[in-house]
Amino acid sequence: MTVLISTGEASGDAVGARLLDEMRAQGFTGKAYAVGSARLRQAGAEIIADSSSWGALGVYQAVKKAPKLIAGGLGVFRWIRRNKPDLVITIDFGFMNVKVCKVAKKAGLKTFYFLPPASWRRDRAGDDLPKIADKIATQFPWSEKLLKEKGADVEWVGHPVKQIVGDSPTGERSTIAILPGSRRHEIQLNLPVMARAAQLLKEQIANREILIACAPTADKRWVQSLWSRHSDLEAIVTTDGAIEALKSAHAAIVCSGTATLEAAICKTPMVVVYALDKMMVAEAKLVKLKFDFIAQPSILLNRLVAPELFYVNATPERIAEEFLPLLTDTDKRRQQLVDFAEIDELLGPDNAITRAAEIACSMLERP
Repeated sequence: MTVLISTGEASGDAVGARLLDEMRAQGFTGKAYAVGSARLRQAGAEIIADSSSWGALGVYQAVKKAPKLIAGGLGVFRWIRRNKPDLVITIDFGFMNVKVCKVAKKAGLKTFYFLPPASWRRDRAGDDLPKIADKIATQFPWSEKLLKEKGADVEWVGHPVKQIVGDSPTGERSTIAILPGSRRHEIQLNLPVMARAAQLLKEQIANREILIACAPTADKRWVQSLWSRHSDLEAIVTTDGAIEALKSAHAAIVCSGTATLEAAICKTPMVVVYALDKMMVAEAKLVKLKFDFIAQPSILLNRLVAPELFYVNATPERIAEEFLPLLTDTDKRRQQLVDFAEIDELLGPDNAITRAAEIACSMLERP
C-alpha cells in the first residue's frame, strides 16, 4: 500500500506529519510519499516535492512564487499518473491540492481531502469538492453542512490544532513569544517592527526571556541577525515550532495566520501583526480589498478577539501600546482568555487527526 500526502505550507506540513504518525499507530505499514517539508520528512515520508517555499499572500507574492509552484506542481502530477498511489490525501492549500485531487481522480485513484480550503466560510463551500474527493474531513460543523448539501461524503472531525497543542499549560509562564510568520517575506516584513516594539518595552520586559519561533525551514542565523539590527534585547531563535514557544509565553506578538489560532488554544494573550510592503499595499488598493478581521480567532467569533495591526497600523509604537496591557492582569488580558475558551469549544473534539487517520486507513482497506 502507498499513500501520497500533499500539503502546501508549514502548518499543513505539521498536520500531515502527525497524520502519518497516527496512521502508523493504527497499523499502516506501507510506503508514504509527500508534497511537504521538514516535518513530513522527519515522520518518514519520502518527499517528492518540497513545498516549503510555495506559500504566498496576495497576487504579487504569488506571481513571484509562480515559476517554482508551477514546476513543482507539474512534477507532482506526473508522479501521480506514473506511480498511482493507493490513496491521495490532500491537506488544505486549495490552490494546489484541488488540482492534485482532479489529477488523481482522472487517474482512477481514491482521494481524501483533510481540511478543505476556505472551510471557515459560513456562506459557501467549493462546488467541485464533492466531485474530486471520495471523502472529506472538515474542521468546522458548518462546513460539513454546506458540503453535505452539495452531495459530498463529509465528516466533521474537529480542528487539528487542538490535538497538536494537547493539554493547555498550567503554572507560571514567563517568556515573551515572537512569531513573525512562516514565509521568508513575512519574517522580513514583520520581525523588524516586532523587534522595535520590544525595544520600546525594554524596561517592562527586561526580566523576561524572548523566544522568536519560526518554521523548521527558517535560517536561524538570518533571523537572529535581522532581530539584532532592530533591537539590542537578547532573543533566542527556535525552529521547533510555535506551540512550545506559545505554551511557555505570558504573552505573544503573532503574525496573522494559523499561529493566532494556536495562541488561542495555548491560552496565550496576543497582539496580531501583519506588515505589508509597497507592492502589497498597491495590490490591496487596486482590488479594493475589504475585510472585517485578519486573525482566525476574530473571524471565527465574528468580533475582535485580539488587537489586529496591519498596513499603516503595524508600527512599533502601536504594537507596544497594545502589548503593554497584556503583561499584567488587566481587563484586556482577561477578556482574551475568556474568548479563547469560547474558541476552544467551537473547534470541537480534540482528536481530529486520529479520526482522519482512521478514515484514511479504512479507505486503504476498501477495494
